[in-house]
Amino acid sequence: MNYLLFTIYLFALSWLLLKIPFLKNSGIGNKTLIGLFLVKVAAGIAVGWISIHYYGSANDYWDFNRESWNEYQLLLHDPRAYLANLFTSGYERGYGGVFSSHDSYWNDLRGNVVIKLLSLFNILSRGDYYINSLFFNFLVFFGHVLLYRLFIQLYPGKKWETVIGCFLLPSLLYFSSGVHKDGIVFLMLAVMLYSIYQSLQKNRFTGRRILYGLFGLGMLFLVRSYTCLVFIPAALAWVIAVRSKWNPYLVFLSVFLLAAILVVAVSTLTQGKLNPLEVVVQKQADYKHLGNAETRIPVHDLEPNLASFALNAPQALEHAAFRPYLWDLPTSSMLPFAVELLFYELLVLLFIFFRRKDSPRLAHPFILFSLFFCLGILLLIGFIVPYLGAIVRYRSLYFPFLITPVLCSFDWHRLKTLR
Repeated sequence: MNYLLFTIYLFALSWLLLKIPFLKNSGIGNKTLIGLFLVKVAAGIAVGWISIHYYGSANDYWDFNRESWNEYQLLLHDPRAYLANLFTSGYERGYGGVFSSHDSYWNDLRGNVVIKLLSLFNILSRGDYYINSLFFNFLVFFGHVLLYRLFIQLYPGKKWETVIGCFLLPSLLYFSSGVHKDGIVFLMLAVMLYSIYQSLQKNRFTGRRILYGLFGLGMLFLVRSYTCLVFIPAALAWVIAVRSKWNPYLVFLSVFLLAAILVVAVSTLTQGKLNPLEVVVQKQADYKHLGNAETRIPVHDLEPNLASFALNAPQALEHAAFRPYLWDLPTSSMLPFAVELLFYELLVLLFIFFRRKDSPRLAHPFILFSLFFCLGILLLIGFIVPYLGAIVRYRSLYFPFLITPVLCSFDWHRLKTLR
């Protein structure tokens, strides 16, 4: 019965894709759009199958699905409690610990957002993981299309390079297709970026675009709060650079320098009672206390001051941007991601020598946003996370912002002439 339901829903959602104007008018083409959606669905199935067969039933993907069934039952029998428990804290400190990794209402909320969403899917799926994955990826698919529509404006005529960068990067496709927080983070980032880009292009921030942007930012804060800490200054610098027409390099450097000064000022003015760097230090400690794992790597202990962060920045960047290496694989499951990363590194190296002269310059505000945002995210991941498996998953969502411009600016014709 579940196989039949899955097939019916798949055909229905594929039909619906071609009826939604935003998707239909994306310029991708109906056959390509359906093909990309089927690839997305297949990736979601693969994540579910691999996670249950290789890691057992005790993994986040299937745990979320099981918890969503309990929430679905609560929705049927006690709708008031179903609505109220999302806003109820059962901890002694109430709603404190916004950035805490355990024993915190806010930490639980990050997973509860996914669970509540799946509980609504259960109305149609009857709790089947793969049908829930189908619905989940239908929503996340909008994130890919949003990014495509953004990048194709920046690189007109580069359809297939943009399709690859926004839809088909392997680790992005894999991790954003699992029933987890990653897909929601990716979708919310796409919503915010598209809203800002369209507003800047048309020189008008409409109420609807502002609403979309605030919704995306709010959801991003609830699901992965540390991403907001980097997104806000990067987006602010992007807007200032476009609206002011000032030197983009100076704008981005100034905004991030002011952000660093603000971090120190907050700690100084509150006499250390409120220290943003302490949040990152505590996050690192929480991860280290999770215990040993096959993909664990040594990470230097941070101290809540800028000097410590500066000294540890090279190691953080090396972990988050360049590992796993082919020669230090702790498990075979890391091999595909090591190969993927090596390919990106070679691609960037070739890009230096085979860049199209008519492509947008590095000083383009959105390109600088992508670089500063991704650099900040990679540093945070490297500071905090001591597990290669988690690093690979977290950073996968940000590859489109780095790889798509490279693919679209690459002079493929010049490379072919070298044969």
